Amino acid sequence: MLRPRVVVLGNGPAGIAAACVLAQAGVDIVLVGQESGHQLKAGESLPGAALRLLRRLGIASLESLLTPDAFLGCSATVSAWGEEHWTYKDALYNPEGGGWHLLRHRFDAMLLAHARAQGVPTLFGHCHSLTPRGSGHRLTVSTAPAGEDRLTVIEADFLIDATGRHCWAGRRLGARPVKLSQQLAAVGWLNGLHDDRDNSTRIKSVADGWWYSARLPQGLRVVAFHGLPRAVMALTRHPDAFRAACHASGVLPASLKAIPRPQKLNACDASVTLTPHAAGENWLAVGDAALSFDPLSSQGIFFALYSGIRGAEAALACLHQPAQRAQALDDYRQQVMRVFAVNQQTRQLFYTRELRYRQHDYWQTQQRAVRIHR
Repeated sequence: MLRPRVVVLGNGPAGIAAACVLAQAGVDIVLVGQESGHQLKAGESLPGAALRLLRRLGIASLESLLTPDAFLGCSATVSAWGEEHWTYKDALYNPEGGGWHLLRHRFDAMLLAHARAQGVPTLFGHCHSLTPRGSGHRLTVSTAPAGEDRLTVIEADFLIDATGRHCWAGRRLGARPVKLSQQLAAVGWLNGLHDDRDNSTRIKSVADGWWYSARLPQGLRVVAFHGLPRAVMALTRHPDAFRAACHASGVLPASLKAIPRPQKLNACDASVTLTPHAAGENWLAVGDAALSFDPLSSQGIFFALYSGIRGAEAALACLHQPAQRAQALDDYRQQVMRVFAVNQQTRQLFYTRELRYRQHDYWQTQQRAVRIHR
């Protein structure tokens, strides 16, 4: 049996950020999650402002975390939204820089390696059950390969849920995540584009959704279509249809004459989901478990790191100043809600700007969602 003061469930960026801050404060913790894989993952945009958050975790620069073949600088955002004309916004206008496009699986793996090097104890496994224990929590984790029966019991005073959109622990503790928009993404990775030199983020709206593309290291380029579930699943099931729709959209740089069949094609949840009560008695949620973003914002990793840090600080206040526990948890909830409100305002600005397709189902759905939930 393990008896840490805090257990962090989920070893993505949000959980790792929370674990690092707690470890820096000398708190006895355990970080529970799954072993890092080697498969390509969506969520490759890291804003320049994220450097401040990485430094809070003891990471001096992106170069000190990743090898050069795992990330590329983003030079600009190029968009055709609300009109056919392309608008170019140079990264020089952003005082914190244009950020980076990175190999997400490598970023996650090296972030976890950094946490372990900082002394964060990790346990690889799947959460099995969660029950109250006095004023804390009792958790069982399956740490054996499939088919074997091996459970590790963890008893902790405080729990941080970083399990992503599933909000695994939060749901069992009474939280109810609310999906505020219906949107999926068909995400494909094109390989072998070694002559590709376009380092911009490219976004283009079309009648049934919008397209996104960015160059990645090692001759890769990610392309994603965001739309209603039926349209997305139709493309995900048929790679050649995805390639044809990508070509027809015009989202790719003109310098790319031939579009290869996607090396990998996934359907991903791209909806906005909010957990209105993202903190409760001796627990709180961070990252996607608290608030998942519309990919249009490119703020997923940033919020994961930010909320992980802020959530850990709230947990520290609960542990060290019990009389201030209610205030610390309420302050954290309010921080999440403020981020949500700003994000909704930005979504409303973008989705209501596209007037050409306002009679199409996708745009009516998104415009209705930002009006109702702002």
